[in-house]
Amino acid sequence: MAKKEVVLVHAGTTCKVYEKADNRGVLYSVDPEGKSKTAFKALARQKRLFTVEISPSEMAVAAITSTAWVPQQKSEENIEVLLEERKVHLGRVDGRGEPVSLQTANQVWADAGGCCMFKGCGDDLSIVPLYNKGARIAYLAHIIASDPDGPRGTMEESHVLSNRPDNIMLMCDAHHRLIDSFAPDLYKAPRLREMRREHTLKVRSYRAAMRYPEAQVLTLFADLGNIPTHFPDSEFMEALLAEEFSMHSDVKRHLTYQNRDDRTAPDFWGNYLREMELPIRNMVQDLGRRSAAEALAVFPLHHTPTLVLAGRIVGEARKVHVFQRSRQRQSWQWNLNASKHPVGTFAVSGLTNAQVDEVLLTVELTARIDEQALPDGIIKAVANGNLPWIRLTTGDPNAECIQRKEDLEQVIDSARCAINSIQDKMHAKRVHLIVVSPASAAFGIGQLMQAGHHAVFTLYDRPNGQQLFREAFTINGHSVVPPAGSTQPPISIR
Repeated sequence: MAKKEVVLVHAGTTCKVYEKADNRGVLYSVDPEGKSKTAFKALARQKRLFTVEISPSEMAVAAITSTAWVPQQKSEENIEVLLEERKVHLGRVDGRGEPVSLQTANQVWADAGGCCMFKGCGDDLSIVPLYNKGARIAYLAHIIASDPDGPRGTMEESHVLSNRPDNIMLMCDAHHRLIDSFAPDLYKAPRLREMRREHTLKVRSYRAAMRYPEAQVLTLFADLGNIPTHFPDSEFMEALLAEEFSMHSDVKRHLTYQNRDDRTAPDFWGNYLREMELPIRNMVQDLGRRSAAEALAVFPLHHTPTLVLAGRIVGEARKVHVFQRSRQRQSWQWNLNASKHPVGTFAVSGLTNAQVDEVLLTVELTARIDEQALPDGIIKAVANGNLPWIRLTTGDPNAECIQRKEDLEQVIDSARCAINSIQDKMHAKRVHLIVVSPASAAFGIGQLMQAGHHAVFTLYDRPNGQQLFREAFTINGHSVVPPAGSTQPPISIR
């Protein structure tokens, strides 16, 4: 059986290989150092190694061999020279630029926080396991190579930037190989500079967090529309850092709901409370053990009635910072680039001084409520004048109507005005509450329902655009009560 012949294709510092006899001609990326170098030299001794030099632009798109290539057989000495020249261009031996000084290396390590600066990696490079004591796991990788012929090198910049900290990234072995050996054409200097800038800013903000007061993160998540809801803790940390808070190491995940979101089923809310009874009790007990002086950071994305209930459980007696997820920006951070809504953007209508037994309170911030989607009994009561309809609305209802914390504060102030008037002037005993709003507003409205000082609130939910609003549950001064017809007993929230 004939021994295989191998062709090494190279362009600058990038190398690929293929089997000379392979009709498919598939190219495979390779870093010709270490064991690979030993293998190449062995092939050269056996006269089974060939090379082809192509242009960097051709290498960038090459996935298979070209019929225009003419492989040349190489000796062991030829390969040694080729690979040594490549190492010079990569800066892995003394190149033509100024070597990296200890001061520069220390600055790069500090900027990196001891972690790989490649976006999405972040491997901790400050700790070397004992069994790997002699291994080199961290590299000072040049953005602009110290040699003009190296990755992203230029005659104008390579020598000038070779010892500049802002031109050097701390990287793990895998990503160092990726940007310099395997795919340098995919990682141009602007892309790497942006990676370095973002990583450095993040490290600095984490350091600053050591001086900030601490907040306990509390999440309220459900898989809405049967789409999994999950966010890495780093997103909560970044939102808190932007508000000059540090994050407690333990994240409290309350009222998490991952079952099928089948709210079209007629008995959904009764069954839901049966499934959620223990999580509700656990949340009540957990908050009861906490000091009122402890700051909470709430990240809500759940069914609207559940968010109102969670706000009622948390209350206003403690320091609470509520965040709003922006679907457009894919972020929990408040949008400081957006303008604050002027006073009066969120307005209340329908308030009277007449005393009534029941009222309908709707919060319409993400969409206007279609009157025909209300339950039949409520439509008739409103039409007959027996049920005053109080509305909290905005001129341009949309999912991004709350982009700054000042916007949320204005919404809650308007809701407070409405609820206080309902209780103190209208003396209503029951409020039919429908909330169509961003999650932060639903939670904040629930906070206004203080135990023993409010009417009974019956909450409604609309599962989709084809269904009517239906009763979800009722919140009174001490418990949450399932909808009519359910056999689930009330759940204490005291």
